Amino acid sequence: ILEWKKKNRETGFLSGYYWKDLKRCNKKIASLLSDQYTKKPFCDGLVRDGQMIISSRTAEQWKKPMPSTWHEFDGSSWDVAMQLLDLRMAFLESRQNLKGMGIAAGVPVEPDSQTALADATMKLPGVVAAGVPGAGGYDALFVIYVKGPPTNGGRSDQVRDEIGSLWRDLSNQDNDTVVCPLTVRAAGSGGLCASSLQW
Repeated sequence: ILEWKKKNRETGFLSGYYWKDLKRCNKKIASLLSDQYTKKPFCDGLVRDGQMIISSRTAEQWKKPMPSTWHEFDGSSWDVAMQLLDLRMAFLESRQNLKGMGIAAGVPVEPDSQTALADATMKLPGVVAAGVPGAGGYDALFVIYVKGPPTNGGRSDQVRDEIGSLWRDLSNQDNDTVVCPLTVRAAGSGGLCASSLQW
């Protein structure tokens, strides 16, 4: 990718379109995670409505009217869902830039098989975003989701179980592909938490 970037910088390829747009998307993601999502109304709303309302619906359903707490005020389930949709869109834009850059450079940053897996995962209830982390390739996929009602004695949750089920089903359909969840949780509170990261 860096070789491709250098070569195309010299030829003026779209004035560095992919890099500039990717940088813009990444700044938005960082801002949402480090600023907007640490505010009390958002956190309170996510704790109050995340598990029962937001996690049980797909992102497409978040746009539609919901139960009585789904009103337009800071921290309402509607407000929380709209903010999560902002994060989802920023990750989708980032993925589009990485995919386009990979195609242009002839490098599988987000291979088609990973695109299909991420897209299928993003259709599940409670899933905010999914994509290929780091430098890309075939070896990993990240998922950001709203924790659902607890399952398995509190060791898992409904959304996480659905993700695992989808991935098992996809692995069983294709003998050449093995998808196995290696779950990682945020330190401390077990979810989104405030930090003083220097971007």
